[in-house]
Amino acid sequence: MLKTAVISVSLFYLSCYLFDVFLLGDVTFIGGVLRFGVILPLTLGLLIYLGRDNPIQHKEVAAIGVALAANIVWCVILLSSNSPSVLSYFYAAPTFQMAITLAAASPFRPALRASIFTFCLNYSAIFFLEGVTIGYVMQHLVVYMPTVVMTLLVSHHLDVEARMGYLRAAENEALKRELSRQNKDLARLSVTDPLTRLSNRRGTDLELLRLRNETPELAESALLFIIDVDHFKAFNDGYGHGAGDMALKRLARAMRRALPIDAHLARHGGEEFIAVLAGHPPEETHRIAEDLRRAVRQLDIPHELTQDRNRHVTISIGAASGSMATTRDFDDLMERADRALYAAKADGRNTWRVNEDKSETGQSESPGERAGEPHSGGSIETTEAEPQRDVA
Repeated sequence: MLKTAVISVSLFYLSCYLFDVFLLGDVTFIGGVLRFGVILPLTLGLLIYLGRDNPIQHKEVAAIGVALAANIVWCVILLSSNSPSVLSYFYAAPTFQMAITLAAASPFRPALRASIFTFCLNYSAIFFLEGVTIGYVMQHLVVYMPTVVMTLLVSHHLDVEARMGYLRAAENEALKRELSRQNKDLARLSVTDPLTRLSNRRGTDLELLRLRNETPELAESALLFIIDVDHFKAFNDGYGHGAGDMALKRLARAMRRALPIDAHLARHGGEEFIAVLAGHPPEETHRIAEDLRRAVRQLDIPHELTQDRNRHVTISIGAASGSMATTRDFDDLMERADRALYAAKADGRNTWRVNEDKSETGQSESPGERAGEPHSGGSIETTEAEPQRDVA
């Protein structure tokens, strides 16, 4: 906008050389030299300066400076003439006022200072014009002063509007950033369990969708663990829900540390958790399950209400391996891991079972280890694991 204003005012100013020729024939040469030899190069230099990466305030001041120089040159041209038409021509002085306050579109304060300078310049030169009288000066002021006042009022209005527009834009931008932040927080909260800070069921659904879309080859080979806290209702009833919440937080942190960094761990509901590991071979299932069981047992959270030999908070784990490339595949994997979890519960808890394969005639669970008991190895062809004693 500033460049456009400068070009428009400069073309008008240079075209006024025709008035010099027709009205002031005795200063044609000096008018041409000053307008085209001084102001035109200044204008071209100003346009180059405006095209560079300079602060807009500096550009505005430079534009006002060139306008003031043009006013000075015009006064010199008129003072050099002896033509009677000078007095009529001098009524064009308000145009410089308008150029400075409106065309340059500068802020109000610089425009006000430039207007005062222009006023002082013009009314210092007016007394040296050929044939000037006090009556002419007063008549000129009658024309000039309303122009000064009106252009300054318009300049102030434009400046206020520009500032208000900037503040509105800044406020809107701040509101957009705040809304974006809140949307991100809401999106994060919608997939996060508020107690354990793990993913919830919706978070698991989104993670499965991401894996299927971004890394479908990893979704073809996955491990799934369903983890249930043993006797947790009795713990809540006996120690209080505050202690129960604290225990779940500690369990979540311990299991998160025990799992590989690429594992997805989520609170599936109540005291049940699930862990999904995409792209891991079935051979890792036993080790990861035991790492989870051991990490929780080593917390040594007392639980005297278990009604069995385990006197600490423990977990039972059901695991399965296979594809989760589709929703049906994942539901099947969940069902197999759930059956393995029931087998671990039936075997006295604080243990794990792995559903290693699926067939039409039955399933195969691999027995897990409880604290102090070695892994027996191999598999057993039953849905209920043979009871084992916990010596922990």
